[in-house]
Amino acid sequence: MNLFVKIFFLFCGVLLLTNCNSIDGHKNFKNNSSYDGLEDVPEWLKLNVEESLPFEGLSVWIPTNSFKSSALIRVPRFPRKYTEAELTANKALEDFKIVGLEAERLLKIEAVQNEQISAQLAMAAKVNLTNVNVELNELTNIEADVIDTENIQVRFVKYVPVQRSRSEYVWSPKMEEIIGEGVSGSQNPNVVADPLIQDSYISIPAFRAQPVWFTIHVPDKTKPGMYRGKVTISCDQFDDKSYAIELHVHDKKIPSPEDYKFHLDLWINPSAIASYYKMTPWSGAHWKMISKYLKDYASRGGKNIATTITHEPWHKPWINNSTRSQIEYGYESMVKWSKDLNGNWEFDYSIFDKYVELATEHGIKGAINAFSMTPFHTSQKIHYFDNKDNCDKVIELNIEDEKYKEVWSAFLLSFKEHLKKKGYFERTYLGFDEKPEDVLRSLQQLIENVAPEFLERIIIAGHPEAGVYANNLSISYMFFPGQLLEERAVVPVLPTIEERNSNKQITTFYLCAEPSHPNTLTYSPAIEGQMVAWLALKYNTDGYLRWAYNNWPKEPFENPVFMHTQGDDYYVYPGERGPISSIRWELLKEGIEDYELVRVIRDEEKLDQSIINNAIQIATHNQDGRYKMAEDMVIARGLLVGR
Repeated sequence: MNLFVKIFFLFCGVLLLTNCNSIDGHKNFKNNSSYDGLEDVPEWLKLNVEESLPFEGLSVWIPTNSFKSSALIRVPRFPRKYTEAELTANKALEDFKIVGLEAERLLKIEAVQNEQISAQLAMAAKVNLTNVNVELNELTNIEADVIDTENIQVRFVKYVPVQRSRSEYVWSPKMEEIIGEGVSGSQNPNVVADPLIQDSYISIPAFRAQPVWFTIHVPDKTKPGMYRGKVTISCDQFDDKSYAIELHVHDKKIPSPEDYKFHLDLWINPSAIASYYKMTPWSGAHWKMISKYLKDYASRGGKNIATTITHEPWHKPWINNSTRSQIEYGYESMVKWSKDLNGNWEFDYSIFDKYVELATEHGIKGAINAFSMTPFHTSQKIHYFDNKDNCDKVIELNIEDEKYKEVWSAFLLSFKEHLKKKGYFERTYLGFDEKPEDVLRSLQQLIENVAPEFLERIIIAGHPEAGVYANNLSISYMFFPGQLLEERAVVPVLPTIEERNSNKQITTFYLCAEPSHPNTLTYSPAIEGQMVAWLALKYNTDGYLRWAYNNWPKEPFENPVFMHTQGDDYYVYPGERGPISSIRWELLKEGIEDYELVRVIRDEEKLDQSIINNAIQIATHNQDGRYKMAEDMVIARGLLVGR
């Protein structure tokens, strides 16, 4: 036998052995670390998991043990058993107990027409699992009406590291005040479930839980009634497991996202998209990717867009007496500033216009918020091109300077005329973020002197007393009842909201890296994400604002923090082809759908207001999700649909 033949047979033998071992799932197993980033974990964590698993083979369970509420917790990657003392001290831990799912168990969920509903199953084993696949087939009723698979998504939940941030040492709560049982590892290591990944097959390392996220979109013309289907779980190591699923569609309908009344105002950053994907800003490829993110935002009923009229509106003091953007990638201006040969200011709005047009095409037809005449925490730096000297320059301005008034007077006059010419003026607001009253007073005077038409077109995110300057006001939730700054509000929040509602002025609230609860940070208890819109119902606000939708750090899956508390600055993750959703993003939408359902049954069906109030009270009575039972949301929803 010649050398070539010997090498050939040796190669075949190695290949066969490798394949056999990988199918066995015990030897030469390639850890699917892409779902948690962990190569090795302490042995004691594996022991915790082993003690919690109900079956010797493949353990499958329903988080919260109720399919209707199963999406309202984050499944720990390393589940554990609970002592009776723990369960007595915190009843919400009952939602994290693992109860094995028997084959005859019927998975029941319910929805109304034209909404989505999410649910979870979880699985784990004491051996490595390969080629794990989960399918949910079409749902049919007894009359053969179908909710087809185009309306069904099956995604695997990914885990990301939990990291500390600078803001925790300066002004925001520590992570220990926020994280609950959904974060597992006890710092050896800490990981939390959040991104939702669309994969056909995955591997699951032994002694790790893997949730599967189901999202069913119920078409608006779906006939009410019961629809049945089947969930099938398969892998190389064990026989398939199948479970019947039953969806009850109620005879109620909510509007489509473009017709939501809920005022959702998230600040998208196109520059972060260009930077993360390494695209030339405002190139064709960049605009195509921006379109995908705008479409995703619109699918939640996004009403407003944030535009940048200066370079880096959100600056903060930085190392060595410098300043920089408070996010990793920063913001480029959508307006190009320049001076002509005679030193007169000129403004190019072509990028601004294209962004507005693209957002409008996607159904985002609310306010165009222009940031900003004042930066966040520093003096202002105007970047411009000087045609006389043929170079880029920067001018630094303070609001008290005459030069500041001169520069912004020129801009306001130009901006006003451009907006009127394009038909955008009635939609456009000058945006200001957490400015003290003396600054707002100076700005008001300048605007009144130069372009008083803008005085009715101002949006402010900040304290309740800023409402005297703003037609559109978003109040920090820290000033709301029961929160830390309630007593420090110059004017109380609830009377402010009531007065503004009577004047038909828009009022929302916002969350940031504070408060601890409720919030939608990466490691916030999941139920708080759905609670957000219920809080708008509770306090009679028009909706909700958050300062960022996509301000990612460079490595959001591996190093998810730049400066602020994890998840404060992004709801979605960047995927190769566009946005990757998260548990927080899905539950925010489903909370907004609850808001719309309340509006429909209140305004159209005239449901007794006391029933609505009871539902709101149940949904929001405990705003710390670490101690809130997931069943609360199911009960609240049940009251709305007459259950």
